[in-house]
Amino acid sequence: MNWMPFEWMSWQDWAGNFCYLILAFSYLVTNIYWLRVLAIVALGLEGVYFYYGSEPPLWVGIAWAVVFVGINVIQLFILTRERMSVRFSEQEETLRRGLFAGIGSVQLHRLLKSGQWQNIPAGTRLTTEGQVVSDFCVIASGCAKVEVGNRLISVLQPGALIGEMSLLTGENASATVTTLSPCQVFRVSKQKLQTLFGKSQDFRSELVNVIGRNLSQKLRLTSESGGVMVAKTGTG
Repeated sequence: MNWMPFEWMSWQDWAGNFCYLILAFSYLVTNIYWLRVLAIVALGLEGVYFYYGSEPPLWVGIAWAVVFVGINVIQLFILTRERMSVRFSEQEETLRRGLFAGIGSVQLHRLLKSGQWQNIPAGTRLTTEGQVVSDFCVIASGCAKVEVGNRLISVLQPGALIGEMSLLTGENASATVTTLSPCQVFRVSKQKLQTLFGKSQDFRSELVNVIGRNLSQKLRLTSESGGVMVAKTGTG
């Protein structure tokens, strides 16, 4: 292969080009942790390019590169410390490895700390058709039935979500959900979820993906059964 067209480029030019290639790639990254890692590398190369690739060195650009690197290093340190401090209980670990496998550990930890675990007796209504849904729920154990107009639509098993459509659309409950057996449920208010969404667009995207997978599995099970759906997702 003939590399002659690139022989005019010095190592400083290569550093500059790699800097902007990394910056361009960082625009495709949605994970904030790796975005900051890429920013540090790119800005570091930019500083090298401004110092060695110009005579005299471009001190203004170098100074700002140092400032931006410093900011990202501090934020990366905070993110790393948060990741290392995250600890999950046994029941939380079940959700992390199953239903919420697509959500980052730090974001999932914030979600779990924003909600609560409840043991709910059989015969308890979790949502009522046509009424406001205040909570987003996950069934950890037990089962519940879903009814529309007093007609049984599905039976929810561990790993099923409740209130997810209301969370996405803001509309009232489209069905009545009632526990068939004693259930352990994780629930978090929609208001707290909206607060978490406001703090992290990544978390919103990750949770929407979880909801999408859950809905897709519900539709597949409905199609396969040809009747009453048994909604079940893997939680471990």
